[in-house]
Amino acid sequence: MQLILDGDLKFKKTCVTFGYFNSMHRGHRSVINRLIEQESKGFSSVLIYLEKDQRVDSDQKCDIYTRDEKFKFLQKNGPMIMVSYPFAEVIESMDPEKFIKEILVGRFDAKVIVAGNNCQFGKSGSGNIHTLKELSEKYGYELVSCETVNYEEKPITDDWINHEIIEGDIETANTLLGSPLTLWGSIIHGKALGRRFGMPTANLRLPANKIIPKHGVYATLTNIDGKWIKGLTNIGRRPSVDDQTHVSVETYLLDFSDDLYGKEVGLELHHYIRGVKKFNNLEEVTQQVKLDIIAAKDILLI
Repeated sequence: MQLILDGDLKFKKTCVTFGYFNSMHRGHRSVINRLIEQESKGFSSVLIYLEKDQRVDSDQKCDIYTRDEKFKFLQKNGPMIMVSYPFAEVIESMDPEKFIKEILVGRFDAKVIVAGNNCQFGKSGSGNIHTLKELSEKYGYELVSCETVNYEEKPITDDWINHEIIEGDIETANTLLGSPLTLWGSIIHGKALGRRFGMPTANLRLPANKIIPKHGVYATLTNIDGKWIKGLTNIGRRPSVDDQTHVSVETYLLDFSDDLYGKEVGLELHHYIRGVKKFNNLEEVTQQVKLDIIAAKDILLI
């Protein structure tokens, strides 16, 4: 799979889908799978990721998955090409037909367009699946429409998933996503406070504008060089051990002691165990962590 950051390139004979794909949820995956199926017709499959300029859109919500995380997510079972198209604001102001004519057909030479039945695009979201259908003959492409994916009779949406992550209902979020919410990042040096009482932690640096789940303790799995390690992850501030104001992501890895500094890892969140508590001393912290470890081991049955 190839990641292209230059949206001005021209393509030939493609099948395309387009959108923000913020969470890569089950509905997004359904569309992507249908896109990949079109490769059998001799087309190059292209996912056009519309990337907003956060300097312009100050009210943009935090990303469930960043651009680079989406690329990692798609590398195993994704389309041939992912194009990061940095003109989302321009597209949102375009007439829908102009977007189809000049971008999808004119620039990407789309012979097949794959879209969800609830898609919206162009000025004021006035373009939809009916627009794509009505203009397909005029511009010479085939439309493949995808049914909306529901859960408990409700359409799966990025906003729903965002809400569940913020509220700490990670199981529901994972069900909607179709796989565990993953935080990718590099391991950085912390204050080594956990090491003082025999529980060293790996501190994860998250990408800018990454969604921060509800503060608390989670049962997690960390992918280190292809191996999954059980762990206990604290997300939030640390009222019991210092007065830091920034949010940290610290994982105590069970039965693991290798040096991880500088490594890129993927941290899967599986269950919200409890909220952040303030303890009187490190002994109380240690006793609570031991209880949390028991809970995590019961949850992470692998």
